[in-house]
Amino acid sequence: MLSVRSDRIVRWIGDDCAVLRASGYAAVSTDVMVDGTHFRLGQAAPADIGHRALAAALSDLAAMGAAPAYALLALALPPWALEGADEMLEAYAEAAQQYGIEIIGGDFSRAEKLTISVTAIGRIVTRPLLRSGARPGDRVYLSRPIGGSGAGFALLGKDAAAYEHREFVESAIRRHVDPEPEVALGLALAQISEVTSCIDVSDGLSTDLHHLCDASQCGAEIEKERIPVFSELPAYGRRLGIDVASVVLHGGEEYALLFTSSISESQLSARLGRPVYAIGRITKERGVLLKEDGVARPLEPRGFDHFE
Repeated sequence: MLSVRSDRIVRWIGDDCAVLRASGYAAVSTDVMVDGTHFRLGQAAPADIGHRALAAALSDLAAMGAAPAYALLALALPPWALEGADEMLEAYAEAAQQYGIEIIGGDFSRAEKLTISVTAIGRIVTRPLLRSGARPGDRVYLSRPIGGSGAGFALLGKDAAAYEHREFVESAIRRHVDPEPEVALGLALAQISEVTSCIDVSDGLSTDLHHLCDASQCGAEIEKERIPVFSELPAYGRRLGIDVASVVLHGGEEYALLFTSSISESQLSARLGRPVYAIGRITKERGVLLKEDGVARPLEPRGFDHFE
């Protein structure tokens, strides 16, 4: 059951608009998820879809160093999807409660494909983290191991019990359908002045690193062996028909944070009270390079592209 927890909300669900008491700066983001593009309804439970829709929007707030405050949900449903709508909405509400975000409104419509649009609004507590602040010499960081979501997407619809490595299959699928936005980390990074830029890994490491470098008008060189990889993916991925290098470098919907800082991995991890992973450096020369076995080659942006 939804209820108002904040005195900042003057009017919420039930009027044509929500009315908020505003002060300071806000971060606002919209995410759209479409059946067949972002998920496969026959292979994902309605509850997972509801949770994942909000998690994607919250990851954008995390990348900006914003504290989740409010969310609006627009849901377009084909008639055959009505049966799972309540389960989806309940999961969405549970995720909102988990991350301390108020659902203040939205809209419903009929459509040919199930489409979910989430608008998330966050409060800038310290400062906004931008993509455009990276400087030559900064270290490039990832917040956690990647590749799990891409592997999980490849394994969707497979019967985990049929595999010898079913625990890995189940964990990879769970990483894809039930991602965890790095909200607490984003807030912590905003408080560290030596953190210079940030983006979330939604389209893939290769593509999102290009986005960050383009915004900062710089380049980057990363080391393949330093990229943290989802647990047991190198051991089991190839046996399960997964292109490990591809899902690590180009797999999307990881929702890890990709950021830059002038301080070392050990110092930054100590200040954050958790591990983060330095994978390379920002360079003055434009372009992104991947160094492997001592040889640096261009890393093309081959992550998710809606219009490819």
